[in-house]
Amino acid sequence: MNTKSLVVIGLSCMSAPAWAAAPTINQLVANPKMLTAELDRCKHLGMAANNDARCRTAWQAENKQFFGHAPTYTQKPVNLFPNTPDKLVPAEHEQNKNPSKAGTPHG
Repeated sequence: MNTKSLVVIGLSCMSAPAWAAAPTINQLVANPKMLTAELDRCKHLGMAANNDARCRTAWQAENKQFFGHAPTYTQKPVNLFPNTPDKLVPAEHEQNKNPSKAGTPHG
């Protein structure tokens, strides 16, 4: 074999991962080393990573890994204080309803 054919074979082997199918979000979440490798690849792309589909998939996988699954919410509101009545009635304070019977002003 001559050197030209070795160079062509070497270059085709190096570019083979670019031809491979892009991993899904769930595959990246399940394999942290693959996710780290994808994020490093995106970091080296610079601004071109914004238009790269594999980078967007890696970022979504990172978000899913960090935030987890969406929480499920209950239909009814939660009663934090079960021993209190549903409606709170303000206590009536004793007030002087007739100001003429009030004592002399202080001052």
